[in-house]
Amino acid sequence: LTAELTAELTARRKQYEYERDLLLDLEGKEGVEMKKLGDFAEIGTGSSNTQDELESGRYPFFVRSQIVRWQDDYEFDEIAIITSGDGVGVGKVLHYYEGKYALHQRAYRIHVENDSIVPKFIFYFMQKDFYWYIMSNAYAASVTSVRRPMLINYPIPIPPLSIQSRIVSILDTFEQSISNLEEQLARREKQYEYYRNQLLTLEGEEERGKT
Repeated sequence: LTAELTAELTARRKQYEYERDLLLDLEGKEGVEMKKLGDFAEIGTGSSNTQDELESGRYPFFVRSQIVRWQDDYEFDEIAIITSGDGVGVGKVLHYYEGKYALHQRAYRIHVENDSIVPKFIFYFMQKDFYWYIMSNAYAASVTSVRRPMLINYPIPIPPLSIQSRIVSILDTFEQSISNLEEQLARREKQYEYYRNQLLTLEGEEERGKT
């Protein structure tokens, strides 16, 4: 069952990426307008450092990795797309969050301020395109890093609001399906570990009984 779920999850992720890339291939299409991210979004960083993180806390603390930390204080209360400003996750670390959160001083928050643009549409487009944009434009020293002007000038094709909403609805359905499979797989793996340990314990008791 675990092998079957793993294979299905891999196939579903590939299907999701294919459909996402197809839906978001918008440049040059009728009714689509090219805009820069800075034209419709507020872009900034946080003020927290890694040493501020807690093992558990009241609010998520977004750092420069896909792993979310915690804090007892928050800096922002909004809908935001969050990405790493430097390190190994540049261009790949993307979070979509609604609510109160804290932010690392070298992570960026993108808060859409235009009612005709769906924030999650921007998130999905960045999933598809942002890494390649960063790799073409990033400053490379000992680590690859992102500068605020790069984000401000990041070009995004914007279709009509109804099309944005439709794309988000389709991709949300895919993401929920993937999430459900991940949960099933996690449950099966725990179940397997439980029964394996029970069987090994029983086998050990039988061996001791023979001696």
